[in-house]
Amino acid sequence: MTFEQHKKNIENKKFAPVYYLYGEESYFIDKLAHLLDENSLDASERDFNRIVLYASETTIGAILNECKSFPIMADRRFVLVKEAQNFAKKELDKLVNYLQKPSKSTVFVLTFKGKGAKLPAACEKAIEKSGGISFESKKMYEKDVRNWVMMHIMSEGFEMESGVEDLIVSNLGTNLNFIENELDKIFIYLRAIKQKKVNKNIIFEMMNIDKEFNVFELIKALSEKKVARAHFIMDKLSANTKTNPPTLMVGQLFQFFSNIATVFSLKLTDVKNIQVQMKMNYYAAQDYATARKYYPLGVVYRNISYVLEADLMLKGIISSDMDERHILKTLIWKILL
Repeated sequence: MTFEQHKKNIENKKFAPVYYLYGEESYFIDKLAHLLDENSLDASERDFNRIVLYASETTIGAILNECKSFPIMADRRFVLVKEAQNFAKKELDKLVNYLQKPSKSTVFVLTFKGKGAKLPAACEKAIEKSGGISFESKKMYEKDVRNWVMMHIMSEGFEMESGVEDLIVSNLGTNLNFIENELDKIFIYLRAIKQKKVNKNIIFEMMNIDKEFNVFELIKALSEKKVARAHFIMDKLSANTKTNPPTLMVGQLFQFFSNIATVFSLKLTDVKNIQVQMKMNYYAAQDYATARKYYPLGVVYRNISYVLEADLMLKGIISSDMDERHILKTLIWKILL
């Protein structure tokens, strides 16, 4: 089942006895845990029946005692265990008997965050057999975040100008919680002025993104191989690395050249074909169609190696006498050779 399907069931008060939420993307784990917390009990029932525990501050024995306790003046109890990945496997194994036959009067939620953070296999099988819910929140890549931005804007009842999702991800990165908070500010403003469309001007104004100097414009300048403009934009961006995190900029450049390599591998030349095959908006596809003419495949691979080298320098894995700004400006110079 998808996140939206689970969300709908929870809002309709259709609860399972166990929810096992795990994966690399914490956003959806936190959202489902919060929905369960908000919907499983009425306000008058929460004082005696809502239990939230952290793995680092409790034991499996204490958790099981809470799960097996009877509700007080309510139909159910709610027991949430956060950061369960901090338990040792031998401790988690102690849950298997309960998970095989969980209490019908308890909504038991376990959250695991991070790559490879999971319950032991025996526990997973027990949840499946007993009617519990297992939900993996998979890592979100840039294209996934762009799709999420579009869906989130539409789900809030707004229309969207083409390219808004690219602008947001290019400048804010892929942290869904951060993006959601920024979008919420915009939704409040647009509702206040009774405007139904999220456009680029709103994004520039409300998210404090400079219209002329941002990663989005840097990539456009590179796609057209406008040497002077690309150097000028990077000079402005690198002057304030707190507002423009270097690793984020390098990540965007890696994605840009990786996409050009994909355009070559798929033998795409037409803007419309690039748009369809690469699942991007028309304007981004136009940039890649242009970039294909300026960067032969060998140069694309060379530039990818330059970007990866700069990334390692910024992270201190490769030693360098250059500061962050010098690394970024040198990278643009090498890319445009």
